[in-house]
Amino acid sequence: MRLGLVACVVAICMAVCSAFPARAADAASAPTRVTLHLKWHHQFQFAGYYAAIAKGFYAAEGIDLVLREGQPGEDSATLLSNGETDFAIGSASLLIAHARGLPVVAAAAVFQHSPLVLLVRRDGSIDHPQALGGRRVMLGGEDGSGDPEVLAMLASEGVTKHPVILLRHSGNPADLLEGRVDAMSGYLTNEAIRLRGAPVTLIRPHQYGIDFYADVLATNRRLATDRPELVRAMLRATRRGWDYAMAHPEEIADLIRARYAPDMPRAFLLDQAAAMRELILPDLVEIGHMSRGRWRHIAETFASIGLIPPDTSLDGFLFSEIEETARARTGRWIELTGLIGLGGLVVAVLLGAFVARLRALVRQRTAELAASEERFRSIFDSVNDAIVLLDPENGAILAVNRRTCELFGYPREEITRLAIADLGLTGAGEPQHYDPVWWRAKAGSGRPHLLEWRARAKDGHIFWVEASLRQASIGGVPHFLVVARDISARREVEERLRRTIEDLVASNSDLERFAYISSHDLQTPLRNVVSYAQLLARRYRGRLDADADEFIGFIVDNTRHMSELINDLLDYTRVGRPSLPLVPVEAGRPLAQALAALQPEIEACGATVTAGPLPRVMADEAQMVSLFQNLIGNALKYRAPGRPPELAIAAEPHDGTRWCLSVRDNGIGIEKQYFTKIFEIFQRLHPDHRSTGTGIGLALCQRIVHRFGGEIWVESTPGAGSTFFFTVESAPVAE
Repeated sequence: MRLGLVACVVAICMAVCSAFPARAADAASAPTRVTLHLKWHHQFQFAGYYAAIAKGFYAAEGIDLVLREGQPGEDSATLLSNGETDFAIGSASLLIAHARGLPVVAAAAVFQHSPLVLLVRRDGSIDHPQALGGRRVMLGGEDGSGDPEVLAMLASEGVTKHPVILLRHSGNPADLLEGRVDAMSGYLTNEAIRLRGAPVTLIRPHQYGIDFYADVLATNRRLATDRPELVRAMLRATRRGWDYAMAHPEEIADLIRARYAPDMPRAFLLDQAAAMRELILPDLVEIGHMSRGRWRHIAETFASIGLIPPDTSLDGFLFSEIEETARARTGRWIELTGLIGLGGLVVAVLLGAFVARLRALVRQRTAELAASEERFRSIFDSVNDAIVLLDPENGAILAVNRRTCELFGYPREEITRLAIADLGLTGAGEPQHYDPVWWRAKAGSGRPHLLEWRARAKDGHIFWVEASLRQASIGGVPHFLVVARDISARREVEERLRRTIEDLVASNSDLERFAYISSHDLQTPLRNVVSYAQLLARRYRGRLDADADEFIGFIVDNTRHMSELINDLLDYTRVGRPSLPLVPVEAGRPLAQALAALQPEIEACGATVTAGPLPRVMADEAQMVSLFQNLIGNALKYRAPGRPPELAIAAEPHDGTRWCLSVRDNGIGIEKQYFTKIFEIFQRLHPDHRSTGTGIGLALCQRIVHRFGGEIWVESTPGAGSTFFFTVESAPVAE
């Protein structure tokens, strides 16, 4: 009997040991060679792995880690699926690969917030995602799926109605700086640092409700299922490495320069470390933390823009869940073996061990939940925006963060006894009292609903907030989540800007009206001066001395020039005054009128003018005649000595909805530094040229083209000729 009892105890010990192998035994065995494929070239972005190697954390877990640098065009999901690497660093797009059937598994998220941003030139034309419609945007991947955060941001901001022109990422910021693209993706930890001081602005997806994990440590399903202990060991060593790297950035920067990237500037590496701290949040969140709920939100975002099917399951994608399933299977197998092999006594002993284990797990989970709640509360209260959780039935305030109390001036225990209506949050066209139907309609749209509200603080003062409203499920119970930001200063600036613009528009209108009236009123006296000067020239030329004849000639020439100047100025001001609306015009008709008016000059200089088929466009026919007449007249004036002028007028489609018309000549040409100056009023590049001119013609052309909604520019080679281009909207197809 005693021997049987001893045998039972030995069997139990063996079963327990087989289920929970000691870590010391694993570490004592020969090191396992493991490959990790980095996302890009060596830099501080991978500091945790360098630190874990240097400090022996991987060796302590029995791992011999080999790092491989990432190269352009490589895809971490493909490398994992093909077995070319054991682990790889990927982005949230790993979920897209999972949805497409690739056996990839997410083990840990190093970055809680993605460093991906959109870089645009700081020229004032693009300051928000909606301004990117129809622009050239350079993203990673064949269809932009390499940068899913940007695609999600564009979709959430409605850019799909006027889509961008997607280009494959070149990795060269010069494409953006030199205007070959309008925007390109980059990283806060890389391009944003390298381009400091450059005329570049950042558009961050998280400012528009898109907040994904990044630098996700991933493996393949075979390794996660067959060798979960190796994956766990990899995660333990990696977390220790990242904790050390975040605590000792200068030491790790020197390590990177010594072993991995000797040409990388130390200051750049430390700038990377500072930028990464804001994304990893090592003081608030355990490094590598991931939640199924956030991955589900990422999946819903991908599904909303068509990157994955709406019914995509997360089963088999998260290592923590694969591990839990494996443990559950192991536990059931041990229990069954014990029941079959050891009988009632073994069952009792196992049951006692199970109860003890369960109690330990309960204590462990309780401690983890308490720590998780503390971390959540710390993050919740550290956010710089006001966060309010509401009961959807009556608008009662259930929870708020510290910023909400600061913004509205209430202590937490007082504000949680109020309802949202007590904060005076109202906006134009919205119900003045809490209406659950209205709130559900706005919050249930599938993405945050943005509002601008007037709010009232406890002390009675009124201020403006920008609020994001959405529905949130907590414990399976629906709630409303409001995230608000004080925009009073912005509203004040916008109001001042609006008043300034109105004043400028009124002032500009007054100036145009003054110029028009002044030019018009000068016509009559100047016409008299010209007439009398010409009369003096006819009657007294040759009857006075030579100086008098020269003086009379000066008067006649200058009064004639002044008359031309006033006529051109009148034409210039007329373009800005109220006029007839733009209508469909066959562009060949105003061209023919312009050529007829210039026929004497064309014949006098022996010019050849050719014109291809011209389109039907939206324009003012009289102004288009003036446009052609000025461009062709300039080509005749500034012809090259010794060769007859040759002009060609052509048209090509432009941007889908426009035409680009061109006037090409073989004249004297224009230096590149004057390409912009020539369109300024009263600017003549050749004031001593034999031809006459007022310096208003090209400024008038630009004003006309802008009224048509287009742009005008020039390309030229000195001595070889110039080509003037201008764009104009296509006319609708006649039914």
